[in-house]
Amino acid sequence: MTLKKGSFLVLLLVLLIGVCSPKPSGCPPPPKGFSETDLVGSWNALDVVKDSWIIIRADGRYKQTIQVPRTGFSYESDWKPWRLTYSEKGLPYLHLEGLALCAYWYDFDCSTNTGPRHGDPLFTVGGTRDLFADETFWYDFCQKDWVDTPGEGVFLVLGVPLPFSQPPRGISLVPFTKSDLPTGPSYELR
Repeated sequence: MTLKKGSFLVLLLVLLIGVCSPKPSGCPPPPKGFSETDLVGSWNALDVVKDSWIIIRADGRYKQTIQVPRTGFSYESDWKPWRLTYSEKGLPYLHLEGLALCAYWYDFDCSTNTGPRHGDPLFTVGGTRDLFADETFWYDFCQKDWVDTPGEGVFLVLGVPLPFSQPPRGISLVPFTKSDLPTGPSYELR
């Protein structure tokens, strides 16, 4: 009887620890020692818009370029401000003021400035107008939350789990999107 009671208590303790332990966010943090200087350089989109670049300087300015050979679309921004914030769990977020959104959500057609709703204009360069309203909510799939991000694009700065990819500095930039999945292009340092 004592053995059964002791086994039950151990099992109950294991279950309580499993239920009460903080759950991982599912988003790998950057390697230890990450700092703002790890963002400095030229970042290239890996999918959706392969000729999209974000050039980040140490002085707090960035430039965005987009080339879409299929449509002939070409865009280059001025130098604009960027900043870094952190979530409660310590994940870094890169904020890019005035990002052209067609570069990281596939329903934006850069060449015509339209989308799936009968040619309605979706954005102005640097704008973040919602597809279906005048709201600027984008999905943070690490925090599983819709976040109001007026006037900027926001990227998660994530560690890259091996063996899928080994980019320089071990990080990639993944944008908030209009979906509850990471559907926009991720960027890696080149």
